[in-house]
Amino acid sequence: MTENSSHQYTHPGDGKETIMATCGRGGPGYQVAIADREDPDRLLGPGEIGEVVGRGAALMLGYFDNQAAVDQSFTRDGWFRSGDLGALDEAGNLTIHGRLKDLIIRGGHNIHPSHIESPGTAPPSRRESRCFCRSPTNALGEKVCLAIIGAAEPNLLLHFLADQGLSKYDMPEYFLSVTAFPLTASGKILKRRLAEDARAGRIAPQPIRYRAKESNP
Repeated sequence: MTENSSHQYTHPGDGKETIMATCGRGGPGYQVAIADREDPDRLLGPGEIGEVVGRGAALMLGYFDNQAAVDQSFTRDGWFRSGDLGALDEAGNLTIHGRLKDLIIRGGHNIHPSHIESPGTAPPSRRESRCFCRSPTNALGEKVCLAIIGAAEPNLLLHFLADQGLSKYDMPEYFLSVTAFPLTASGKILKRRLAEDARAGRIAPQPIRYRAKESNP
């Protein structure tokens, strides 16, 4: 982010797992912590998922002539709120779990789209995928829609996700095949546009339902 520059990196001597699966640790000029997403002034411990916050020499002083934005972006103790969801391990290595605004809450259960999207790019699809929130339709609240570029068999994809360890409580309930994702001018995928198009009826995700494979007697 331009607000706080680059501050997380792996270090000489880090193991393969740290290098491949985390963003690494901060340096001497910047601190990173995890804040409660409901109460950003409360910091969380290792392994807990919350909003990634930071402070230090690389951080901006504020937004020019926009005090309201400054007040929204900083905690009481001066931590800058990134809008990203993440967790720190015991050694302080950061793992990103997605954007705070992308979090989907179904029946009180928090669903992190990144947990679905990451394995969704692997076989059998080998195509890029994104999850977005369908508008609440019943008492359970928000729904999960998995969008993927190109054709795919939804049931095979759901069973692949299960084989990769995705919980049945996190399974998508809608599926959408697209030829391309809407992008910003800088090339970032606009999940918001997908959700808006679904609400407006410009795209029509199909309902899907995960059913566990029956075991052989």
